[in-house]
Amino acid sequence: MTVALRASLAAKPPPQLPIEGEYLISLPWDDCEPAGVSGARPTGSVGLIHLESHFTDEKAGRLRAETYQRLRRHWQFINELKLFEIQNQRRYGVNVYASRRKPAFRQAASLYHPDTVTRSLEHDGSGTEPGIKDPDGNWDLRPHAARIVQVDVGTLRSWHAVLETDDVPINQTRMVYAVNRSSAEVLAKLAAASRIETLGLQFSLGWMENNATKAKGYYSARWGRAESWGEVILQGPHIYVGNPFYKSPNETMRNHLDWTAVDLESLPADAVPITSYKPMGDRDRYDAAYTHWQTEPEDSVSARQFYRVAWRNMAANTGERTLIPAIIPPGTAHVHGLFSIGYNWEPTDVALVAGCMSSLLLDFAIRVAPKSTIPAATVGRLPLADGGDRGSPLAKSIMLRSLRLNCLTEKYAPLWAACFSSEFADDAWTCDERRVVGGSLGVAEDRWNTSTPLRRASDRRQALLEIDALVAIALGITADELASVYRTQFPVLFGYDRKRDWYDARGRLLQGVTVQSGHQESIGKSLKLPSPVNYDREYDLRRAHQVFLSRITNSA
Repeated sequence: MTVALRASLAAKPPPQLPIEGEYLISLPWDDCEPAGVSGARPTGSVGLIHLESHFTDEKAGRLRAETYQRLRRHWQFINELKLFEIQNQRRYGVNVYASRRKPAFRQAASLYHPDTVTRSLEHDGSGTEPGIKDPDGNWDLRPHAARIVQVDVGTLRSWHAVLETDDVPINQTRMVYAVNRSSAEVLAKLAAASRIETLGLQFSLGWMENNATKAKGYYSARWGRAESWGEVILQGPHIYVGNPFYKSPNETMRNHLDWTAVDLESLPADAVPITSYKPMGDRDRYDAAYTHWQTEPEDSVSARQFYRVAWRNMAANTGERTLIPAIIPPGTAHVHGLFSIGYNWEPTDVALVAGCMSSLLLDFAIRVAPKSTIPAATVGRLPLADGGDRGSPLAKSIMLRSLRLNCLTEKYAPLWAACFSSEFADDAWTCDERRVVGGSLGVAEDRWNTSTPLRRASDRRQALLEIDALVAIALGITADELASVYRTQFPVLFGYDRKRDWYDARGRLLQGVTVQSGHQESIGKSLKLPSPVNYDREYDLRRAHQVFLSRITNSA
């Protein structure tokens, strides 16, 4: 497809920059006629419909700079209502362009019908801000004045702080798609925070999962439980948020969906993952070929010697979660479906970064600028709670929850011991203790044992949402803002919380059970269990935020 902003070629031709082979945009120069029909006056404007990859493509900076100066309106749509005969998840924009000036335009993102824009422009601003889906799980068509965000140079600076390195000019900053003003305000606060990259950032992309790498004889496809962690080669589905033992591949290994969830309650202390790949050939050759991190000009060390924070490389921007991290132990290798970082970090850095990356707020910072992958540079730009001060009370509370989520086997015992603080013993849940099956949160023992990790689904859910609240407070995010991000930016998670995720009295997630409101008792009887329980995440987030603020005030 070709989209042209028409310009007179009398003086000089406009720049033409191809973007990912999708379309070509030609932009007018200052001394050319404004975009539009021949003979238009300098005050003229033109409306165009086109795809949007040039707003987020790292290689399209020059084109963005020219586009921002001419944009007056930017309405971004997702084709879920199939208004166009293209794939339903395609994103496109209805844009109004005019002559060049300092960037200043109105924007609304994640729209599904033009009527939403029209009515939002006339809305009085009352009521709850809408999101991606409405409370009934339908695409959110509700109008609201807060859908309209004013973008100017200050906004570009905020986007730049979140997304870009210092060598990228402000006017070439990639676009952020904030669905409402609350999201935009949260993003501005995240932009002001210290970055993960301040800890130093060397990363491993792991083995390339292709025939060329396999042909070199480093590893082969062979199902089974690894004999040791030195033989473990992880793939993306092995991990989930705060869980390095999320799933195992089935022996059939038919496709990326042919995996089975791991029961954490029955996980042995000496468990080693089941993997689809195993090292082959000479082990010294295998070890030498894997990622090595430079320590001195002529010296290096294997990335496999360290505890690392790994995350799924592929970004599910519209899924339950987009940023999916977990801590992986020494000896472990992975294919490039995972990336990992952690060289020269203190053990407490690993625990704190893993905790922060597990939060909804850092996930939000990823999904507002959707891309197909999450490179290390993007993770390096993510905010770090309390500026990375590992001694602060908030950081220690984040680390305790992060460690109890990730340290699932005795392989993590050295990490637990290295991060242990006597203050862990005094920490406590923010919910009613009767709701938590695994007992108290505080731990007084610096030696890892089988009760160190959180195993029950309801306990792990509580730990994650408390991390959400702790990270929010550390970054200056209010309870209202945190709740708005959850409700409007994570529609799949919101829907699962309301309709899918029910827990029995022992804190286990009921798999494959659909519970209609008001039928909990009958379902419980049919399963020979007490009535299933469904928790309100927004209420729990607000309560946790309030309790942590109260603790901070009382300890001051």
